[in-house]
Amino acid sequence: MSEKEILAAARRAIEVKAGRFGIVTSGRRVKGKEVQVIARVLKQMKEEEIPVSRCASLGSLSVQEALILKKAGLQRYHHNLETSPDFFPRICTTHTFEERMATVKTAKEAGLEVCSGGIFGLGEGLKDRIRLAFILKELDVDSVPLNFLHTIPGTPVEHLPSLPPLEILKTIALFRFILPTKDIKVCGGREQNLRSLQPFIFPAGANGMLIGDYLTTRGQDPRLDLEMIEDLGLKAI
Repeated sequence: MSEKEILAAARRAIEVKAGRFGIVTSGRRVKGKEVQVIARVLKQMKEEEIPVSRCASLGSLSVQEALILKKAGLQRYHHNLETSPDFFPRICTTHTFEERMATVKTAKEAGLEVCSGGIFGLGEGLKDRIRLAFILKELDVDSVPLNFLHTIPGTPVEHLPSLPPLEILKTIALFRFILPTKDIKVCGGREQNLRSLQPFIFPAGANGMLIGDYLTTRGQDPRLDLEMIEDLGLKAI
């Protein structure tokens, strides 16, 4: 997307009452020129006083890059650990769990808030989920996004069954129990896996959710999410 398109998307986020706006890239990391483009967009958002928190998910990050982005106006950096260190090699072979932890620490050292969580339903066990929760607690991250596998034909995990909705709700409750003071957000796979039980994410312990579309899949209309929040007697902030 061009700088103009990203800024237009940030303005649209206000219309659906999003509290945060994330600039997200695919791939292992961004390169020098890309960092400068993102920095310009962040600076413009700040100067225009667009009333959403400025977030980014750009893969691995050096200290210098983190400082450039923070100076430009970045407030929160997102970098999921995905799963436990024991299970991680079964889902990723391009880099290590330790590298992901290093990026989280780099963002924190640069003075950024950190959003870091995982994805579930890849074949991991309950112990993997518990260990991930405690590692995130030790890292003292600010926000914990919980994703649930949305199976896509042609991918290595297309054969895996969807997690039962009640197991997803129990997983949310588990993270809330271990991380009582942190933001816990339900993100990817919410619509496909929870279906009619989506409203129960909040009684289970979540206090936020990702709205709109995801990287490779469509989300539901944000207006339906806002309606659901209102029906529950809650407020979007």
